[in-house]
Amino acid sequence: MNHQHKNLIVRNSLRGFNLIELMVVITLIALLVGGATVLLMGQLEKGKISTARTQAYEIAKSLNLYMLQVGSYPSASEGLEVLVNPPKGAPLMDEIPLDPWGNEYNYAIPGTHNPKGFDVWSNGPSGTEGEESDIGNWRPAEENK
Repeated sequence: MNHQHKNLIVRNSLRGFNLIELMVVITLIALLVGGATVLLMGQLEKGKISTARTQAYEIAKSLNLYMLQVGSYPSASEGLEVLVNPPKGAPLMDEIPLDPWGNEYNYAIPGTHNPKGFDVWSNGPSGTEGEESDIGNWRPAEENK
């Protein structure tokens, strides 16, 4: 085997090795990005649940102010819209927010969970009423983690 042929074999094997190394590094980076995405998505969902709970409590506070202003809670047929357009006095909210999944909040008086008051809730990630994933003004923070 001559000297030039030997150098060519050594160079080719180094190129192949570098390509394999590059492929391993790219694969590892892809796995890390995939894992980080899964973790972030879980945190995003927890953040949405926390936001829904906070918004339900804020709407409930506005309903309590409405009761002080008008003398009674709005009927189920009046709904939450009266917080934006009350029959008397200033609006208590600029707008009724949508829950983090883009759905309207629900209002029931008397409430199922608060029979002496009212329930305000989001249907949660399922978007279906009556599911265990409902998030409302009746659940302590520890239950919706």
